[in-house]
Amino acid sequence: MERNSFRTINLDIKCLSIRFVLAFVGIIFAFSIAASAAFAQQVFQVKPQGAVEILRTNKAITKREAKYGSVKIVKGVGDSDSTVLMYFAPEQGSQFTDTVNYQLAGQDKTTDVTVSVQQEYGPWGTQEIYTESFKAIFILFILAVLVESGLELLFRWRPYLRKFNTKSVNPLISFAFSLLFVSVFQLDIVSDLFNIYTQPSKLEPPQFAGYILTALIVAGGSKGVNKLLKTFGFRAFDLPEEVTGPKEDGIAWISVEITRKNAVGPVNVLYGPEDNMAVIGTITGGGKKNWFESMLFRNDARFPKSGGYSVTVDETCKLQLRGVKEDGTPIESPPEWGAYKIGKRAVIDLHLSI
Repeated sequence: MERNSFRTINLDIKCLSIRFVLAFVGIIFAFSIAASAAFAQQVFQVKPQGAVEILRTNKAITKREAKYGSVKIVKGVGDSDSTVLMYFAPEQGSQFTDTVNYQLAGQDKTTDVTVSVQQEYGPWGTQEIYTESFKAIFILFILAVLVESGLELLFRWRPYLRKFNTKSVNPLISFAFSLLFVSVFQLDIVSDLFNIYTQPSKLEPPQFAGYILTALIVAGGSKGVNKLLKTFGFRAFDLPEEVTGPKEDGIAWISVEITRKNAVGPVNVLYGPEDNMAVIGTITGGGKKNWFESMLFRNDARFPKSGGYSVTVDETCKLQLRGVKEDGTPIESPPEWGAYKIGKRAVIDLHLSI
């Protein structure tokens, strides 16, 4: 009955852990969508002394201004008699960025758009394409290094390693964190490269799809950066033995956790062949810990307190607990475990009452 209860608690903990990870990823995903929508801004491109259409609308434009160039309103354009807001770049200055502010009738806030003024847009074959492409790749590499270094503390945290399947959860957390990072700072490398390669008169603003792809690249690159750092010896990442288990075929692990019923004081753990058992450890604790405490503190009611006690394989052995009652009467654990033959690299985790 106690074992079934323990399994039920373990299952509940795993369900809570999975729900926590999914909730964490979902919150970041939703926040990234909101951030990308809030920070999206139109960008236009024009040559010096050139003109570009900023807006075409049927509403009246009540306010318009530019920091360097000039902004004019053209009315009655097209069959629908639309009003067009035009930007005219100044004659001086070969490459700069201008900001246009305008306000429509019935709106309380002004709208800002960015105008990039440059002599050449950088068509295929120019040096600018290769320069900007290298800059984008370099930015992605630096971001991957930052994400990998920042998440390394979490990924090496012992309670995290004990509770989660790192091969499944690490990529999700890396992607969620990368998506949050690129959304907040508007790092849409994909849209930037698209604007460089196609050179449209109206630059594509950052898109949520671009944020997702950029985040995937950064998250995937962080794994590559981690491998690179380990290959060159800059980072050693050895999982705790309690996570990996025995590393040799001739070694197995055995551990026991006790539930006190009558025993007081130290409880001896005996292990070995039935006719030659020996004390391999002593358990002094016996209080139960909840799942949160078990993640932060070693278990005093367990031998060993973490990991397992190494034993040789292919031997038929048993395990037993011995202690004393409050009045000093010796007692043994009923039932004892074994005798069983230990297999290669076995991990045996027992729960006995005494």
